[in-house]
Amino acid sequence: MSASHDIHHHPDEALLLAYAAGTADEATSLVVATHMHFCVLCRMQGRTLESLGGAMLDELTPAPLAGDALQNTLARLDQVTPYERPRRAASRDGTPAVLRTYLGGDLRDVRWRRMGPRLSFVELFRRRDVTVRLLRGVPGADSGAHSHAGAELTLVLKGGYTDVTGNYGPGDFQIADAGLVHNTVADPGEDCINLSVTHGALRFEKLLQKIAGPFFGF
Repeated sequence: MSASHDIHHHPDEALLLAYAAGTADEATSLVVATHMHFCVLCRMQGRTLESLGGAMLDELTPAPLAGDALQNTLARLDQVTPYERPRRAASRDGTPAVLRTYLGGDLRDVRWRRMGPRLSFVELFRRRDVTVRLLRGVPGADSGAHSHAGAELTLVLKGGYTDVTGNYGPGDFQIADAGLVHNTVADPGEDCINLSVTHGALRFEKLLQKIAGPFFGF
């Protein structure tokens, strides 16, 4: 699975810096790392930021250690059982490796939960008010006009969608802040599949969606 068009929308520098520094939360790290699977530019920028961080660490004044620090550290290592990552078969559809860790396989094998005839989703995990989902819409399907309690990060995996801010295709990354009201509409062609990170609940404008949203965990 790779982007077949030029990527026009990327994570901002603050997100890339947090990812490179290891300070981003799990959900943000997942969506940024998955974007990097598609985007050579952001992979290069991420490596540059990591190198800068390493250079800054080299310039720090060394802190003195206790005389028995090495001995204590080696003793603790002897008590740790090495972790062996289980071998996973290669992807059959190009699903990014970092995403396969959460899916347990490929996108083609996802068991979707339907929200009517045109939309479906699967929740990958939830950490307090942060939720990570896969969203799927058939061509022409729309999310319904909504705003957000907090930031929403969306990465297109397949297909594409359009809203008031523009058009997004495979590999494109959208950052929607709490002030944005938009209605994403899946583009013609194949189904649109997105990786979504939401902070807090969505705020739908139509009554039916206001009722259905909490039922499905939105």
